[in-house]
Amino acid sequence: MQLQKAMPAFRAAGVQVYALSYDEPEALKDFAQAHNIAYRFLSDPDSQVIREFGILNTIIPPDDHPWFGIPYPGTYLLDADGLITHKFFENNLAVRVGPNQLLRAIAGDEPAELHEELLESRSLSGEVDGEVDGKANRGVAAEVFLAGNELAVSVQSELVARFSVPDGRHLYAEPAPAGTIAVALELDPIPGLVRRPLQRPQTQLHHLRDTDESFPVHHGTVELRLPLTINGDAFVKGGGREMRLTGRLRWQSCDDDVCDIPVSRPFELVVPLNSGLPSIFAAADGDAATEPRGQAHFQQMIERRKRR
Repeated sequence: MQLQKAMPAFRAAGVQVYALSYDEPEALKDFAQAHNIAYRFLSDPDSQVIREFGILNTIIPPDDHPWFGIPYPGTYLLDADGLITHKFFENNLAVRVGPNQLLRAIAGDEPAELHEELLESRSLSGEVDGEVDGKANRGVAAEVFLAGNELAVSVQSELVARFSVPDGRHLYAEPAPAGTIAVALELDPIPGLVRRPLQRPQTQLHHLRDTDESFPVHHGTVELRLPLTINGDAFVKGGGREMRLTGRLRWQSCDDDVCDIPVSRPFELVVPLNSGLPSIFAAADGDAATEPRGQAHFQQMIERRKRR
């Protein structure tokens, strides 16, 4: 559903979206119609394309499971010549890359404001609290927002900390010189919220004339991105449809001669939660699937496996 919501942004970027599946064409058609999905589903019941891409799920034994033949979940970006330019696969089979990450890859990792029609960041911008002495801040502006308008189960989103650094000044990257701090985004732990390693932008080398040393720094607009995914615990333990994200931003503004005192400012951001879609097939407890003809499609898959 997140891909469907992002279709206007994909169309604006000139991108065609396809979903490759081991399911029968009838199952994919019912699923698309039930959820008003406009992008195309491609049925690969013999796993021919899945094998050619090298993504056959070998965790499933070929001799005792009706789902043998399904792919590892992941996403490829292909150019106009059919060449793979990016690929997104996670160790966790339940995690999917989010639309915003795909759009950034398509745009060449340009700043997030290129995709405001998808991000809706202004409605989700978090407050970065606390008064900071002018001599410490020296005009550095900071904001926190979620890249995307919700956290959905198994779909990766990004918490973004954006710093606007005035001309002539810089923020230290990692590793920072002794006695200084690197710019950082710190998120408090929350049950049901899974985070990946913090993504930092490329750096430039800053040379200190007095000591003849060089250190990595950031100039201009600096974005730190923290990939986030929620699981079912977010609903069981959270008891609601929103999640409150809290943490701190840390930075230290410097020019060619002097560094200001370090800054630490807390932030708070409330984001909607989305439990995601139910299975296209039978529920785990044996109840009928909520998808049209879900049980019939599941049985068709079983019969197909028996004939092999």
